[in-house]
Amino acid sequence: MKIRTSLGRMTTLIGCAGSLLLPCCLTAHPGEVSAKEIGYEIVGQVLNPSAQQSVQYGYLNFINGLDRITTTAGAAVSEATALFTFYNDTATERVINNGPVRVIDRTGTGTIFLDSGNSDFANPDTFRKGVPVQNFTLRHQVVIDTSTGYFTATFDITIKSAKTFQIDGKTYILGRRRGVYRLSVSGKLATQTPPSAYIAGVANGISADLVENDYPN
Repeated sequence: MKIRTSLGRMTTLIGCAGSLLLPCCLTAHPGEVSAKEIGYEIVGQVLNPSAQQSVQYGYLNFINGLDRITTTAGAAVSEATALFTFYNDTATERVINNGPVRVIDRTGTGTIFLDSGNSDFANPDTFRKGVPVQNFTLRHQVVIDTSTGYFTATFDITIKSAKTFQIDGKTYILGRRRGVYRLSVSGKLATQTPPSAYIAGVANGISADLVENDYPN
């Protein structure tokens, strides 16, 4: 009887301790949001210089947590006005053909930049002229319907570093080092190149987080 009473008290104590620890365990890390929310949106293009290399570049037309994403408040977002751009350099690992479906696996690196605007799709290098705010490694799978040229791509992104940046006197950070999130893209192969393709997509599980104090990169 005493043994059962002791066990019951111990179970109660463990349950209370667990309830005290739970809020700490569930605290969100800076730059992370629910995977169900859109973290940011992209508009871009693809350039495939060879069968082994693919470059993706463009701008972010929405970022969760930011009120302004253009160089001038109230301006329509475009490659010429976007504050944030991206540039990925990837290498092809394998290509699998399955009837009209082609599967391409690639790995590589990428960067999101805080830019000053005036990027131009006619010059892909203009999308990597800003200040890096997030560097990452990536893996993606592209699934192409070769009969139509439409495709989807899924990116798994692992953040190598995230740097704070300022907009309108406030300091933010986009993600955190070693954070992992997913980017889902839809696209269409170009009939005349360059570019090789046009893309747009959304990232989930990330946001621009307001930083009150110094944040370790």
